[in-house]
Order: sequence, then structure tokens, then C-alpha cells
Amino acid sequence: MSESREYTYIRDVTYQYNADIGLAYSSPCRGLWNIVHIGVQVPGCHEIYVCPTSCLRGVVLTTAEMNAMDRLSTITVGEDNILEGDMEECLQHGVEKIIETLPEKPRMIMIFISCIHHFLAANYQRVYKILREEYPDIDFIDAYMDPIMRRKTPPLPSLTRQMFRVLKPCDHLENQVNFIGSWFDSSQDNDLYAWLTGKGISVKDLPMMHSYDEFLSMQESCANITIHPHAAWAGKDLQLRLNQKWLDVRPSFRYEKLREQMKMICQTLQIDAPCEEENQKWERNIEEKAEKLQKKFGNTPISIDYTAVDLPLEMAVFLLNHGFQVESVFLEVFTEKEDIFNTLQKLKPDLKIYSAENWNMRLMDRKHDGKIVAIGQQAAYFNNTNYFIDIIHGADMYGYRAIEKWLDLLEEAYDTEKDMKTLIQHKGWRCEAR
Repeated sequence: MSESREYTYIRDVTYQYNADIGLAYSSPCRGLWNIVHIGVQVPGCHEIYVCPTSCLRGVVLTTAEMNAMDRLSTITVGEDNILEGDMEECLQHGVEKIIETLPEKPRMIMIFISCIHHFLAANYQRVYKILREEYPDIDFIDAYMDPIMRRKTPPLPSLTRQMFRVLKPCDHLENQVNFIGSWFDSSQDNDLYAWLTGKGISVKDLPMMHSYDEFLSMQESCANITIHPHAAWAGKDLQLRLNQKWLDVRPSFRYEKLREQMKMICQTLQIDAPCEEENQKWERNIEEKAEKLQKKFGNTPISIDYTAVDLPLEMAVFLLNHGFQVESVFLEVFTEKEDIFNTLQKLKPDLKIYSAENWNMRLMDRKHDGKIVAIGQQAAYFNNTNYFIDIIHGADMYGYRAIEKWLDLLEEAYDTEKDMKTLIQHKGWRCEAR
């Protein structure tokens, strides 16, 4: 990579690094999910967006790309609604009309209001109260599409919390737990799913559900497991409202951390944890696989993208400690433990830190000498490489199985070229409407 002002060496930044400089650049990478993708995860849910026309364009296109237009309705807010002061009536009567014209009444309706409702202090909660009284057989969820509030109420944590607000207090089953905040089927490459189900624990995971009643059964679980930061609000909210235990873990690349987290969950659920011999077997397999793969990679540089993996710095430390040449990391802020940052700073002081959203990135020289393997769409795009792992949020993988899978994906990325320009434009990586 030619010398450029778009990156900063990790040796030159502090742990308090934050790339938020105001004006942002939006790359062509479209794999990340948005509120439309997340909402349609709930079987039997219908989404209603109440926004000005320009705001509606994005959500309509997203839904059309998913072939899920039957799951979406819109209410257009115009200048006349502002001048006449009938924002609440527009919201109420618009929703009523939509319900009466749908071929079948949905079990849940997510109503997404927009910034204009906050600007004009519309009493939308009063409208929801009326709708709930008028349609007691429908669960109404107050959802939000308001980018002006993205710092106070970021969209992903907010919607993840709101969609579980329909769950109500009830008696809990000691042999049933929920995965909260998952977007992908956790039955694959996830130690927690494999171990818990093997011990007779029923795991409720929204991406694997096909009925609204099955979704509601999550209220009967004794605990909620979250592995992503965006699920923390939901985990805490469910703990307070439903008295369900909240078990917050992360898909770490540190063996001792994985052992510690698994032990904590097993103790909470009063089941046996994996024995030392089993843990050591997994770790030996990983070490052998990493050693073999590193010989194939040699000095081939690797670039890591935070949209692909929750803990990009931990991944960088793991790969560097196993002889891989990690050249750069794309992220906007350090969210991992400070000891990981300090370790990486000493281990690879010339590691390049890029902010993919920095406006200067539109001028980045994307040429690279030789092959570079990217982990994630942003890293692939900015390094202009077809050798990359096409993935977001770690596909909800966790534990030793996840680390093994990452090594398999790295080998595949090294061996096989992909059509980067086409793949990164697919909106919502592997999102399927149900």
C-alpha cells in the first residue's frame, strides 16, 4: 500500500481513538443489515414506515430487493401534515386503513416513525394506545427510523430491544434459553448451541423460527445469551422486565476467555462445563490448523474489517501470534478491552488503522502490490481485492468452532477469487424474509 494520509499507525493513537469527525463517506459495501432486515426476522410481523417520501425510498428499495413487499406498508408524511398539525391523525388513520386492507391481520406490527415526529413533538404514544385498544389481537411495537437520534438511541440496539418488548412475564423453564441479537442460524459453528443442546437445554434462536407463537415462547426461557454489543440493551431490558438471567459473552479469540465464558454459562444453568481434555483437544486442532495455514500464507498481508468480526483487534492479535502478516484494520472506535489494544500496539506498532467512514477514504489509493486477503467487505473494497471473506457480524459463530471456521474461511479466501464488485452490492448479507 502506498503511503497515504487515510490511515494512522496504531503506535500513534491512544486507546481513546474515535474516528467520528462529522462528515462521513459511504462506500458501495451493502452487506450490513438495517432496520428493515432486522424487523422481518419476526415471523408474522408487518412493518409500517411513517416518513416523508425521500426517507421512504431506502426502506422500500430494501424490501423490494428482499422480495418482501407484502411485509411492508408506508404512510407518507407531507408538508400539508406539518402545516395542518395533523401528524397524530395521519399516523392513526393511516395504520387503521392499512390493517383493514391487508389480506390477513398480522400478529405484530412494527410502526417506524421518523425524525419529523420528534421535531414536531407528536404524541405518538397516545396513538399507539388507541390502536392497541382498537386491535387487541395485534402486538404493536413502537420502532424508530430517526438518524438524528443515532447517538442517543442507535438504530440496531434500539430495534433489537423493541422487538422483544412484546414478551411478557411468566413462569420460566429451567431447560430453555434464548439467543438474543442473532441474525443467523446459530446451530452452525457455535460452541454454545452445540454444548447446551447436547446437555438437554432447548435453545430459542429467532433466525431459526417460523411462527409467531414460537417467537412468543421466548418469554418462557430462564436466561438470555447475547454475543453482540448491539444486543446489550435487549438483554438488560429482558432481565429487568421478565426477570430472565442475562448472560453477556463475546466471540473471543482468546482460549482462556472462551473457557471462562462457557464455565460461567454452565454454572448459571447448573450443567456440566466441557472438561479440560476436551478444551485442550479443540485448542490443539486450532493450533495445528493455524500452523499449516500460515505456511501456505507466508508473508501474504491480511486486512481486517470490523463489520466482519466483532473483535477485530483480538483477531489481529491471534493471527499475528500465529505468524500471519496482518497489515491493517478498519474500524471507527476501539471497543475492545484496553489490554488487547496495548498488546497489539506492542506486537505490531506499524499496524494501519483505517476509518472506512472518513471522508478522505473516497480519495484512497486502492492499489496494492501482490495479493492481499481481506476479512470483510470494507477491507476487500478499499484494498481492491477479490481474495476476501464475505461475511458480516461473524455470522453469529462462537467459540472454538468459530475460530476453526475462520481459519477455513481464510484458506478459502486465499485459494479462491470472488467477484468483489458484485458481492458487496448485495444488500443485507444472507438476509431472508420469512
